[in-house]
Amino acid sequence: MTVRAMMKTVAVAGGILALAACGSKEDAAKPAEAAVTVAEADATEAVADTAAAPQAAAGGVLMDAMMGVQVAYLESKLGPARNVSGDERTYEIGGCRVRVHTDDNEVTGYIVPMTQPCSAQAMAALKAFDLPQKLNLTMGEFATSRDNTRFKADCLTLCGNAADPWVYLESEGLRSMPGIRAGAVLVGDATIDASFRIRDAIKAKMGEDYVVDAGFNCTTEFNALAQRELKDVRIDEIEVGYTPLGRC
Repeated sequence: MTVRAMMKTVAVAGGILALAACGSKEDAAKPAEAAVTVAEADATEAVADTAAAPQAAAGGVLMDAMMGVQVAYLESKLGPARNVSGDERTYEIGGCRVRVHTDDNEVTGYIVPMTQPCSAQAMAALKAFDLPQKLNLTMGEFATSRDNTRFKADCLTLCGNAADPWVYLESEGLRSMPGIRAGAVLVGDATIDASFRIRDAIKAKMGEDYVVDAGFNCTTEFNALAQRELKDVRIDEIEVGYTPLGRC
């Protein structure tokens, strides 16, 4: 064999070895890449689980499922009440402050603010009554979804300074279901302006004493007027199992 032929043979053999080496490296890299992909997926799932954990903990006890239970059972889930005033007890549930009505140590109702920390509690209550599940629910949307709403108010004139007055739309429950009440506090311009229009219309028809005595809480005559004026007012809290307002 000539020197030139020997050099050609060596070159060919070297190329074959190089290709084999490259193939081995690629094959070796594939399991490593697969391992990295699996690890990344596991890490993503772990992050998702961690993010979901606080939400699950916050919504672990939904008051919608606690209606009718004994206070002792409720507190075995939530711990002791933050405050107790008569038949009303206040609990912290995942950053949401919920007021609970009781009668003879049994849960008969609850009040949930329509705020982000209370979204799990609020959405469960709205869903149970076939109401739109949104925190910015308005009085108009509440009235449209419930066909038996009644207007009520703490007061519409000479309310004093003891506490901020509220206006409400109450909706009775069907059969054994409790009722649900939407409330808006008279602090924002939209709510105050709407209440003034309701007050003036009732006063023009019934007189000032009627408004001062809150006679409107004992009739359905002004429901349509109130629903129209409160249509765009945002609901501040939802109350399930309410006691109807009014001294009639």
